[in-house]
Amino acid sequence: MPAPNIRKRDERLLFLRKLMKNPKSVGAIVPSSPALATFICTHVANSDDQLIVEIGAGTGRFTQALLRTGMKPESLAIVELDKEMYHFLKKNFKGVHVIHGDATQLSQLLPAEWIGQVGTVVSGIPMINLSEEEQNGIVTACFSVMKESGSLLQFTYGPLSPLPAKKMGLRKKRLGSILLNLPPATVWKYWKTTMHMPMHGEKNQRIKDFAFRIRNTQNMKKIIQLHQSIRDKFNND
Repeated sequence: MPAPNIRKRDERLLFLRKLMKNPKSVGAIVPSSPALATFICTHVANSDDQLIVEIGAGTGRFTQALLRTGMKPESLAIVELDKEMYHFLKKNFKGVHVIHGDATQLSQLLPAEWIGQVGTVVSGIPMINLSEEEQNGIVTACFSVMKESGSLLQFTYGPLSPLPAKKMGLRKKRLGSILLNLPPATVWKYWKTTMHMPMHGEKNQRIKDFAFRIRNTQNMKKIIQLHQSIRDKFNND
């Protein structure tokens, strides 16, 4: 199914109304550029069994880009808190799971069969405008519906990570910056540390094993030195 041809005038008027009403919740002065949307899509795995969730969908810029990659509409769920934007998305994206609700409630909003099967969550929520508690609520909800190998893609308007990844138990990677966006944006990827690092118990065991090998090496050196001193003593006698 091809991406819908949304009237730019309608999109811009809606965005402008929301910007004037609550600039903090919108987090930008214009909708995300096609360049940013395309860049994010290059980091979303697209296969027949891949389920994708978009949170903070806004006017659907990322949704359009995802559909243009050939993604099946039924494999995409988009969540938007603002009611007027939700109706705009519902009208323009037929076949996509368009959901009105809070991203912190993802496990209650998504179809039951999606829970634990989502491969990627794409976030358009301005995380830097939220408190750490609000950020944590959203991130926890995202990973609660993902596969173990799932990841969160988040863009921000600055060079630094918008999320305290280490504090949240996440790994992070800066995927790149997009200058053809107003303002220029940086895209980050986050995933669970348990998928890429040893568990706490395993890590402790590896440290113990390493220490044991060091002690063995030290003991072996002492034995060699003792043997050498005994041999020297006999030679001198």
